[in-house]
Amino acid sequence: MAKSIAKDSANTSRCSIKTFKELPVYVVEDHNDVLPHIYRCMGSKHLPLQGNTLVHLDSHPDMMLPRGMPADTVWDKHELFGRLSIESWILPAVYAGHFRNLLWVKPPWARQMDDGVRHFAIGRCSRSGEIRLTSTEAYFLSEGLYCPVEHLEEAKTVSLAVVTLRNTSEDRPAPDNFHVLAGLLETFLKDENFSYVLDVDLDFFSTKNPFKEMFWFYDKLKEFYRFHRPENEKSLACVECCVNKRKLQLSELEALFKHLHKHGSLEDYEDKTVGSFRSVDALVNEVLLKGEEVDWEMVHEAGCTCDDTELPHHVSSREDISEMVQSSFTTLLELLPSKPTVITVSRSSDDDYCPPQDVDFIQGAVLKALDNRFSPVKVNLMYGEAVINKA
Repeated sequence: MAKSIAKDSANTSRCSIKTFKELPVYVVEDHNDVLPHIYRCMGSKHLPLQGNTLVHLDSHPDMMLPRGMPADTVWDKHELFGRLSIESWILPAVYAGHFRNLLWVKPPWARQMDDGVRHFAIGRCSRSGEIRLTSTEAYFLSEGLYCPVEHLEEAKTVSLAVVTLRNTSEDRPAPDNFHVLAGLLETFLKDENFSYVLDVDLDFFSTKNPFKEMFWFYDKLKEFYRFHRPENEKSLACVECCVNKRKLQLSELEALFKHLHKHGSLEDYEDKTVGSFRSVDALVNEVLLKGEEVDWEMVHEAGCTCDDTELPHHVSSREDISEMVQSSFTTLLELLPSKPTVITVSRSSDDDYCPPQDVDFIQGAVLKALDNRFSPVKVNLMYGEAVINKA
């Protein structure tokens, strides 16, 4: 979406926004593929260009940023879509101004962020030219995304609320905290005509950490990818020091695994004094002794999922899935003060985040609940054979 169009339309009146006769539901495979459909809704004037709310149900925040992407990439939608991935599609749209409020509704096995409300700035870092933000949330610090506000250009304020839909623990179930969710929805969707996007990842109901099955040594990666939070999160100097150490840590590990990918061992690695060398070398030798062929670049990607929390892994039974949809999810839909402008659904099964054997079952139950609440809806299947048949 062109920068000039976005800026010229910043003051577009909400009263000029169109409404769909049938509420569109777009079902995609990879989660980042929902963004083009959201952009088309803005282009057709069914969504305002700026200031929307995203209600995001997922086992993952999806609030990373594409590595090395210049901030101005957001003004070229075609280039932007090519840079996005499943974990990095939300914040570029926030920086572009399309979303101002984010509500992440998560299941109890997702622990990447604690429940609560945060307000922070997002903008272009004057030092790197990339999108950065002022949040000291460990989720962002572990990826080196923090930047002091004085180094942010074209900064915008964003509100991020996190709520666990089913506030339970494995050994002691507790009632759903719908009163908290209702309060957040009232805060973010005060105007009954306010435009918002309802986004559902089917791995919300059942999720896997695919790296656990891909690499038998996944747990060993935590030893040298572990993120250590700043000693004093209120000290910005401490926070910056922590982020710089993390960037160095990840940079050293990336170099090690790139060398491994190219050469198959670390025998000829130039700098064997880096902090992680011995740990990585010991792991490599253990793998080589087993005679296994390993994609070492993929191992690095797996390692980057290790900070100081676990990627969620909770495969739900079909009975539990049905109960979640019929009680928790249905109640959430009833709490929404008005219809969303558009609903996006991600299957997340090709990469095994949502168990492939259950994804169609979950999808059928979710689509039925959406139709019961918002009928008439128009379901658009934008994946696999459905897309091929439309071509």
